[in-house]
Amino acid sequence: MQTTYRIDRRFVLSLVGIQMIAAGLTAMLAFWVWAPLGILTVLILLNALRVGVRPPVVARTDAEGARIGGVRAAKPVSVAWSDVEDVSIRGQQMVFDLGGDSSIVFSLAYLGGRANEFVRDVYERLNTANGYSRFDPSA
Repeated sequence: MQTTYRIDRRFVLSLVGIQMIAAGLTAMLAFWVWAPLGILTVLILLNALRVGVRPPVVARTDAEGARIGGVRAAKPVSVAWSDVEDVSIRGQQMVFDLGGDSSIVFSLAYLGGRANEFVRDVYERLNTANGYSRFDPSA
């Protein structure tokens, strides 16, 4: 089952705000300079509405691996659980160590309140992929 993590609302509000400013500027230019710019204004407003209603995805996890990154985070990178040697948390960043000098750093700030859920999900999927299970002393 795939789990999708969307960007936190505080980043969505700044994205929508920037687009509203851009829409205002293009509307002004459409009024004074060239009327067809009004079409661009409408497109920018529609995109702001889309982002506000359905924020962009910044991470996805499934049984095979994770896709990390997206709008404002970084270029999306896919990583298979079998390629991950270690995962650590440094402050507000999760570091996926891929061995050697290769690693992927993902800021948990993009997830806001769902950061703990993402961390738990990553560790559980890594354990499942490597065949680890929780120790049960009663067994």
